[in-house]
Amino acid sequence: MKFEPSRNRRKDDTIDILEFQGGSSSLVAEARLDPKFAVQSSNLMQVQDGLWKTRWGTGYYGEAHASTIDGASEFVKSDGTTELITISNGKAYKSTDGGSLTEITGATFTAGLQCYFMQIAGYLYIANGTDALARYNGSVLTTYTQINAPTGLTASLVASGLTSGVYTYYAQVTALNEVGETTGSTEASITVNKVRDSWVAGTDKISWSWASVANATRYQIYLSDQAGYEVLLGDSDVTSFIDDGTRDLNNYIEVPDDNTTGAPKFVSMAVSGNRIWATNNSQDMYKVYFSGTGNFIGTFSDFYGGGWINLEKGGREIPIAVKHYQSGTGTGVATVLAKTPDGRGAVWQITISSATVGDTSFSVPSATKVVGSFGTESVLGVVNTPNNLAFPNRKGWFDLGAEKNYYGVLRTNEKSQNIRPYWRSLSGAGMSSVCAYYYDAKIFISVPTSSAGNDRIIVWDDERSNWAVDWSFGARQFLEYTDTAGNTRFLFIPTTGTKLIEISENILNDLGAAFTQTYLSPLMPVSKVKTDIFSLKEAIVELGNPRGAINFQVLGIGKDNSFSTIATATITDFGSNTGIGTDLFGEAYFSETQVSASGGADAWAIYLLDAPSTYTQSTVKKAIRKRAKLYNIQFKISSTTADTSFTILSFQAKGSVVRRRLPSSWTGD
Repeated sequence: MKFEPSRNRRKDDTIDILEFQGGSSSLVAEARLDPKFAVQSSNLMQVQDGLWKTRWGTGYYGEAHASTIDGASEFVKSDGTTELITISNGKAYKSTDGGSLTEITGATFTAGLQCYFMQIAGYLYIANGTDALARYNGSVLTTYTQINAPTGLTASLVASGLTSGVYTYYAQVTALNEVGETTGSTEASITVNKVRDSWVAGTDKISWSWASVANATRYQIYLSDQAGYEVLLGDSDVTSFIDDGTRDLNNYIEVPDDNTTGAPKFVSMAVSGNRIWATNNSQDMYKVYFSGTGNFIGTFSDFYGGGWINLEKGGREIPIAVKHYQSGTGTGVATVLAKTPDGRGAVWQITISSATVGDTSFSVPSATKVVGSFGTESVLGVVNTPNNLAFPNRKGWFDLGAEKNYYGVLRTNEKSQNIRPYWRSLSGAGMSSVCAYYYDAKIFISVPTSSAGNDRIIVWDDERSNWAVDWSFGARQFLEYTDTAGNTRFLFIPTTGTKLIEISENILNDLGAAFTQTYLSPLMPVSKVKTDIFSLKEAIVELGNPRGAINFQVLGIGKDNSFSTIATATITDFGSNTGIGTDLFGEAYFSETQVSASGGADAWAIYLLDAPSTYTQSTVKKAIRKRAKLYNIQFKISSTTADTSFTILSFQAKGSVVRRRLPSSWTGD
């Protein structure tokens, strides 16, 4: 049979874009993309039901530092007031409401290293992976410091039951701090007339004493009847210990071989289960540390309920970031994201149980790997949202959640499918620098397009489940700060520069300079029938509250099968109703003027000022009258001038679809 399409013309056909809730997409070709998606959304964000709007601008906040800023955090004081803490040129500073910088003494930091922060129990903890862990109490900085093993251990008889004899007992003493335990002191001994098991309580006693150790919080005594085989006897918060024979020796705990009191050198820190959890101790990259609880939440020694666990020591997976999140059953648990050389990584979850050996109780950690999970290389890229834990990976942006229809099972789910080509074009070498932050129901993600560091922002809209790609600046770290008036400031540290920068909806430029805004629609076919052609008469854009100079372009593929710009117009000066008349029905106001548009004298523009239902100011329609024959049509809105803003409400092309005769060679049976 032969194909004989109708040659009838349909008049007053329209091609519309009325919905934009798809967000930005680079997954499929422009000509195959649903109109609800945007091919390009540079320096735009979505509002309401997905309308594209000029993004928030940026401005400096606070005074300049002497050098680049290596970290910043809000600190909430005991009276509820706040300070802004910054690290620059190796020093810590505090300020209020963007005012003068005041140096905080007590600790210094290696300049140029990213700093990480966490506040709990009245302290702000500060780490950078190289320098000793520091904490700020609202007045001074202090650091964790390694202590020395005790010296001067001696023994003496007390009471009247023991005398010199043939039974020799050997002892060592260690010192504890908030982090760990020293090695043992020089061994001391004493010879008595009775074996320890036969001592009479209250009369048979040995007193062990030693010199005080600076910054020690406690001491532990080890005893044996053989030299070099001492095991734990007990502990003391003073520099002496009375052994009356009533306490059993703990044969499972020997004198430590290493001094573990050295200052922790953490990177990632989080609170989970009323404990501090930390990763990336530069002294052992496979360890995940945890603190005690309650009054001991700032201590990491096992004596105080702290400790550590190795995640596959010597293996491929290295712990990078730790966050509080839920298990598959909904229970809160410490969640560790690890990296691997290939960039895939994995997720682990750690739980704590209690075990008692003799008279000593221990916190015993156990780690479980989330099967099939992805991890991360970025410390600052992992972010908690109200319902998820989200993070970057070389393969995409993922979140962690319960597997549907499988109780107790977690899975990692890619959220970046629609922008996968864009994401995978990012610098894999720079993936460790990615930082993210959850603010105003959105995840702001700063990414590197080259090895030079983060230079773009992309936004995951958590309410609308879509993307805005991309914003033309980069961040080293995001943070919030609440000023004394109760205003929340959304701030970031720039990749270069000595001042913090604020992101605000009240600013329409970047540090006073213009940023280029661009929306580009899909290249839409004019009909489901490939041979149909659209006879364009007029293209219309509807904008909400436009301000400044805005460019409107119509693009497409014409009869010659080439892509070109069909018509352009500049939209300006909508601040008044000057020269506008009323139609016969009094429903709207019109003004008609000729504009610069391709196509010569046939190109005209109309704008319409109407009373909108969702905007406090004008809704404006701008139309370009243009005759053209098109197989595909595309709309573009852009601006390159400072203080320009708009919201895109709709696009429409008016004309008629013409059904074209197929070539005579196209036959069928």
